[in-house]
Amino acid sequence: MQVEPGTADRLDHQRVMWLNQANTARRTSDEIYASALLGCLQMLRSGTTAVMDHFPEQQFGVEDVAAVVRAYEDCGMRAVVALRIFDGEYSDIMPQGSAATPELLSAIDKSNPLRPRPLEETLDVCRESITRFDRHQDRIRVFTAPSNPVRCSDALLVACQELAQAHDGGVHCHLLETQAQVDIARRLYGRSVVEHLVDLGCMDQRWSCAHCNWVTVNDMALMGARGAIAVLNPESNLKIGSGIPPVPDLLANGVVCALGTDGVITNDNLILQEAMQLTAMLHRAGEADRGRWTTVEQVIDMATVGGAKAMLEPELGRIAPGQRADLVLYDLSAPWWIPLNSPEQQFVFGERGSSVRTAIVDGRVVLDEDGVVGVDEAAVLEEARAILGASQRRNSDILEIADRFA
Repeated sequence: MQVEPGTADRLDHQRVMWLNQANTARRTSDEIYASALLGCLQMLRSGTTAVMDHFPEQQFGVEDVAAVVRAYEDCGMRAVVALRIFDGEYSDIMPQGSAATPELLSAIDKSNPLRPRPLEETLDVCRESITRFDRHQDRIRVFTAPSNPVRCSDALLVACQELAQAHDGGVHCHLLETQAQVDIARRLYGRSVVEHLVDLGCMDQRWSCAHCNWVTVNDMALMGARGAIAVLNPESNLKIGSGIPPVPDLLANGVVCALGTDGVITNDNLILQEAMQLTAMLHRAGEADRGRWTTVEQVIDMATVGGAKAMLEPELGRIAPGQRADLVLYDLSAPWWIPLNSPEQQFVFGERGSSVRTAIVDGRVVLDEDGVVGVDEAAVLEEARAILGASQRRNSDILEIADRFA
């Protein structure tokens, strides 16, 4: 999604999702590589050294996975490539009621890039990708990543859990981003999706769950007891109006939290600093008890240790003996750092990543004063400029579907 900044505003979840398909479907391997590398440049320059990339969305092959893995290899980042899979309908973004006109339904039937493929075919792609790329260069993992449990069969969800256990890996999913997903889960299972996943033997410490805006108190208690991780994406959620994660309640129920930016179409940037600031503040106006306000120390912990737990990397997230040397150096001469009254508060509330000068991954400098080491940044930017236009021309049929949702 890295070439999509500035493409979506004041749009609901349905239209954003269809517009994203028009912008990203049917990519070539070279386009996937250039787009992923563009994201790497932004993350490293703003202080992120490791990422869980929920990739991609449409039906994909092993060579598509190879392209995004190559981008992380070449830039030196640490990454989990979380393979976004499903074998059911994206019912939460399909037209409902009077919006489900025969013309729109016919267009979707003809050009839907999110048409599910057979379960075994999907799992075969995952197995081969894990075999070829998991633990590559000792800094790239490959996890299965059911797009959203309500879009997946029980068999697929259980298979993801089994693959994670077999390879000592993880499972990543989108969880209860919108109210519509709550309603669909109730219709499908007669209970919450979290309760259903627990009964399937899933939703344990191997699971990281993006969004978690509409989790119930019981959902949070189950996640806390089983060690599942909530990955909060507050900036994306606020931009499209999908919800607000209940941060104080998640923490009160013992849920480990990590932070994300979500994709560029719903956020316009991959700057984790902005997620840190919003996570610290977004609940405060509605919470009279200041003792429940999230502290900057908690937010920094989410961005470091919490992220490491989501990636199943216990040797990341802290500066301590025995930890991997993934470090970022900030120049404290910027105005927002002067005077230096509280490094923690100024890091969360003042810094936006522009003070980053050096990034180190596994003891190797991957960003210095000249930019990302070993990457021709100008060439990447030039190639990336052409991708969106080419995608929209190629996917004019899908773009028409997105426009109909307007």
